Amino acid sequence: MKIVVKAEPELWADMMREIKRPITEGAVAALRETAATSVQEGRRDIAKAGPNFRANWQERLQYLTKGAKGKGGEPSLNAEAVVFHKYGIAGVFEHGATIRGKPLLWIPTTRRAPAPSKSGKKLTSATVRGRPMLFDANDRDRHRKPLYIGVKQVVVPKKFHITEIVRKNVAKIAAVFAKNFKGN
Repeated sequence: MKIVVKAEPELWADMMREIKRPITEGAVAALRETAATSVQEGRRDIAKAGPNFRANWQERLQYLTKGAKGKGGEPSLNAEAVVFHKYGIAGVFEHGATIRGKPLLWIPTTRRAPAPSKSGKKLTSATVRGRPMLFDANDRDRHRKPLYIGVKQVVVPKKFHITEIVRKNVAKIAAVFAKNFKGN
C-alpha cells in the first residue's frame, strides 16, 4: 500500500505560521511581563537602599525589549529583554566596589563640592591625627573646617540586588508563559 500526500508549500507555511503564532505571542508577552516585574521589584529594592536613592534612581531602572517582531510584524522567538539602569554608576551599587586614590582620594566635607582642582580656592594641606586634609589657604580662622579629607581608598558596599531579582523572575517565566499562552 502506498500513500501519497501532496501539500501546497504556501498553504503549509501559512498553517505552520498560524500554529506558531500563539506560542510566540505568549513567549513575547511572558518575556515583557517578566522584565516589567523585575523592574518594579528592582525599583522597590533601590528604594530600600537608603535615602540617597530617591525617585530619580528608582525611575531610571528600566527594561528594553529587542527583536520582539520578526518579518512582516509577526512575533518572534528571537526576542530578548534587557534590564538596565540609566546611571552608569549604578553597577557600583549592584556589585559593590573599591575605589582607590592615586595616591589619595579627596572626599569633600560638604555635599556636591567640586573636586579640589576645580574648587577655585587656593588650598593648603595638613595632617590632623594622621589624616591628610585640605583647607582653604585664605581662611585664617583657628577653628577652620577642612574642605577635603584624603583617604587611600573607599569601599562601596553592595546596596542593590537587581541581578538576583531578575534571576528569580526568569526562573518563573514558564508559569508566566502558561498564563499568557492563548492556544488551544
